[in-house]
Amino acid sequence: MFMPLWLERAWVGRWLRGVGSRSADPNDFTTESAERLLAEFRASPRPLERPVVVVSGWHALNVLPANIIANLSPLFRAEPARSGFLPHAFPTQTDFDAIARRMVERVRGRWPNEQPDRTVEVDAIAVSMGGLVCRYAASPRLMRSHPRLNLRRLFTIGTPHRGAWLADRIAVDRAARDMKPGSRFLSALDDELPRAEYELVCYARLYDEFVGATRSAPAGREPIWLSGPRVLSHLTIAQDRRILADIAARLRGEPEPPLARFIDRGPPPRD
Repeated sequence: MFMPLWLERAWVGRWLRGVGSRSADPNDFTTESAERLLAEFRASPRPLERPVVVVSGWHALNVLPANIIANLSPLFRAEPARSGFLPHAFPTQTDFDAIARRMVERVRGRWPNEQPDRTVEVDAIAVSMGGLVCRYAASPRLMRSHPRLNLRRLFTIGTPHRGAWLADRIAVDRAARDMKPGSRFLSALDDELPRAEYELVCYARLYDEFVGATRSAPAGREPIWLSGPRVLSHLTIAQDRRILADIAARLRGEPEPPLARFIDRGPPPRD
């Protein structure tokens, strides 16, 4: 992604302020621990409880959700007709309403049901902007007369629930403007959240150069935050084996997801 000089300087300044600082991440669930757990899951696959929609981020290609599915699908037995994974990307679309409607259409096409106002019950794994798309699609009020996404669980990875750091500095299209902190769009999503019937699990990494770890959960909630690389933390967050292992454990119904004990440890110490 091309950055104008002024934005590049601002981003470099954020990076330099983090260099040499303590991670402040007490998490002892390492990448190596995650790899061992994923190997255990591959050795004893389980069936999916319900279909899973995997949603990409802003202008991201379908390769992003496809990669997540490639990592997770071996952990589950051959699914019956009414389960499985569905990737959804929207690389050229910038209107949340159109993106949400198209996603719902694809879910209904893959898993038809007799309820005209909603899809079959699904779980969703959403990267960055994709988490906002899912929150929008699950709201009967925002979807108005169109069918909604019938969400049971939503796992968001680096999603700008409180707005994106980058969008606050450069908003090149409608979607980016909607992701500015304090936007009417984000306010509408927050107004709907108390009525949401789905479980929301948010993940973040420190040094998130696009969104910011402190913005990766709705107001009044905090994400499960992890250490991250000081460069490209946001762009590589969906490849974090610790996050994938925790999501896999929850999809499998494991009694103790590895990151569950870090949910209530307070806000991220920095973006």
